[in-house]
Amino acid sequence: MPDPPNMFFDTLTIRSSVDDGEGQETKLNLPSYADRYTDIPRLIRLKFIAQVSPQLRVPALELALDHVKTTYNVKLYDELYKTLCVEVDRTRLMQARGGESPAANNNEASTSSGRSRVPVPYDSYWVEDNTMEATLMLQELDAELNFKKSNSGSANVRRILEEIGDHYEKSGNLQMAVKFYARARPYCTSSDNVIIMFRNLIRVSIYMANWWHVLTYIDEAKQYAFGFENLAQEVPARLSCAAGLANMGLKIYKSAAHYFLNTPFGRYDYDKIVAPEDVSYCAGLCALATFDREKLQLRAINSEPFKPFFQLSPKMWTILAKFCEGQFDACADLLREIEDRVRLDVYLSPHVDTLYDMIMGRLLKKRDRKIMTDSVKRYRS
Repeated sequence: MPDPPNMFFDTLTIRSSVDDGEGQETKLNLPSYADRYTDIPRLIRLKFIAQVSPQLRVPALELALDHVKTTYNVKLYDELYKTLCVEVDRTRLMQARGGESPAANNNEASTSSGRSRVPVPYDSYWVEDNTMEATLMLQELDAELNFKKSNSGSANVRRILEEIGDHYEKSGNLQMAVKFYARARPYCTSSDNVIIMFRNLIRVSIYMANWWHVLTYIDEAKQYAFGFENLAQEVPARLSCAAGLANMGLKIYKSAAHYFLNTPFGRYDYDKIVAPEDVSYCAGLCALATFDREKLQLRAINSEPFKPFFQLSPKMWTILAKFCEGQFDACADLLREIEDRVRLDVYLSPHVDTLYDMIMGRLLKKRDRKIMTDSVKRYRS
């Protein structure tokens, strides 16, 4: 099967208002949410929010436009700017006709700048300067790579290959980034070098949503780590969140729940991709959809290692607790309260409908059974 394109950097498209809930109010402090992330993950999440939320579309595009200028991704800058102009024009047209744009509902405060709904001028100077800088830097790195291959040791060659991979990643060319990260393998001189190489491949594959590739690299990293006493336990634990994302992306929700719940809070370092508070939503919903009550109680609610994650998102813990206590209506109400929030998560959103259908089906069965049991008890008494 051929590799999918760099899905988060393809042409930006706006979903119709029918699909994304035109009339619904989305409550999210967008600048604070964006500040949890840096680099490509911030752009991925802001771009996704712009696609699915009419209320947050313009501020999300503005924040993404600001942040993309910290990268070399000129193509994405052009796409974001064109999309922002189209959306602002649409807003003006609706207002001129006497309608109210979804983006006009109290979203000035959602932007970090608070600017008016007029796009900033196109920064042609940045585009030209950034393009030239990126080209020159790549030429310098290529020349240095050729020199190091002929006149230096493996460690220097590996460092340059990683720098070229970083450069392509910063430019939005993720497939080329994977290529150069993978080329570093023969030049790794220590076990730490090999694990870093695998982590680079896993990270970029997550950006591309190549979930089978993510799992393949995780398995290879684990197999390699088993040969070293100091890595045999550390590496699988530190890759648990990535494995959870990949299994969730492949709709293997029970395995995803296991991996998410095995993620160690004290050594959690995937926060650039998935913030700790978001891990609890992924783990909680996947577990609630697939675990029986006993396992849910043991592996999630009473899990001391995972407890710090739930402390950042206490409502998710409460939902699980209500389910285990048999308070199914309260559980359903709380699930509805977090629904808008989880639908804005780029990795969790595609699975919300399926997970909610599975969870609500369980809640109905449990509630009906409880009602029948209570009726029988009352009849016998």
